Amino acid sequence: MNDFHFNTPGTIIFRTGSSGDTETYKSLIKAGRTLLVTDSTLQKLGIADKVQTALEGSGADVLVYDKVEPEPNAATVRDIAETAKGENVIQVIGLGGGSPMDVAKIASLMIPHPQPIESMYGVGQAEGVRLPLILIPTTAGTGSEGTPVAVVTGDDGEKSPVIGPQFICDSVILDAELTLALPPGVTAATGIDAMVHSIEAYTSGTRKNPVSDQLAIKALKLLHGNIRTAVMQGNNIDARGNMLVGSMMAGLAFANASVGAVHALAYPVGSQFHLSHGESNSVILVPVMRFNLSKAVSLYADLGREIIPECMEVSNMDAAGRLIEEMNRIVPEIGLKDRLSDYGIDEKNLDTLVDGALKQERILSYNIKSIDREDILNVYQSIL
Repeated sequence: MNDFHFNTPGTIIFRTGSSGDTETYKSLIKAGRTLLVTDSTLQKLGIADKVQTALEGSGADVLVYDKVEPEPNAATVRDIAETAKGENVIQVIGLGGGSPMDVAKIASLMIPHPQPIESMYGVGQAEGVRLPLILIPTTAGTGSEGTPVAVVTGDDGEKSPVIGPQFICDSVILDAELTLALPPGVTAATGIDAMVHSIEAYTSGTRKNPVSDQLAIKALKLLHGNIRTAVMQGNNIDARGNMLVGSMMAGLAFANASVGAVHALAYPVGSQFHLSHGESNSVILVPVMRFNLSKAVSLYADLGREIIPECMEVSNMDAAGRLIEEMNRIVPEIGLKDRLSDYGIDEKNLDTLVDGALKQERILSYNIKSIDREDILNVYQSIL
């Protein structure tokens, strides 16, 4: 067994209705100026107001920032730090999908330690000590609540991850009620995103460890067993809760084991053509699994046997193949697109996409199978 270091949030609360309950926050926050980072949709739905009321009931003086956009830009992080300047903020709450949570992570560090965000890009480049941080996911997909990773779009238009131990939050609040408002398309895309996290964590080429493996397996079982119900029966609170826990577990798994080529190839698709992260992951997943198959047979077989009963009686190669086909079947079944052309991407765009994927050197290095420019081009061509 290789040495490993496993990081997790300090406290994880899973309870329906917990995000709007004053009692939830009494042991988690201090009385004082509190920055609530969210987006305009959650504000319009009244979800942000409900959380704000509960926070105020526990003694917080809440400053709301609701301008976080999907796939947030570095400029948004600068704006939020400027907004908080002089407000004597003592703690930060991130409420939303991956975008508000990622922005909240960086803001919790930039407010007390105003380091330029562009100097944070990469691994271990962020400096200083952040403010106390609580994350409350409203989607079941990104797993950002359990990771030391925040991703923004840099001024050059490229996805720019900021990774450091400071971004492991103090507390996570998982409230399945918050996900009941998610439309089917968002439920599907975020759910597939979480499944990708599970699969890539379990097949990581460099950082697999026994803890991340068990989290990845359990996460995939929860996600696979509930995604169809969550998409088709959005008010099913049990399915929603299982997806939320599965997403967090998948986040913990990949945070400590890494993702790979699916994410590396999905990033330029998302940033250049304005797809959500879940949509870009879903269209890239199956062709990358097929590319990785020669190196990942036994690992894919393990996962196949966990979620497909028929795989128990077949060879590793057959079990691995059935896992890939199951993922190939799920994507369109839950209403997601599986061709680049469905998003207006054609042959003339491929060189730019390949260039963008190759910039993700760190993530590509974690892939279980070495992948070069020609391989990346072939993957994209296979799904035009």
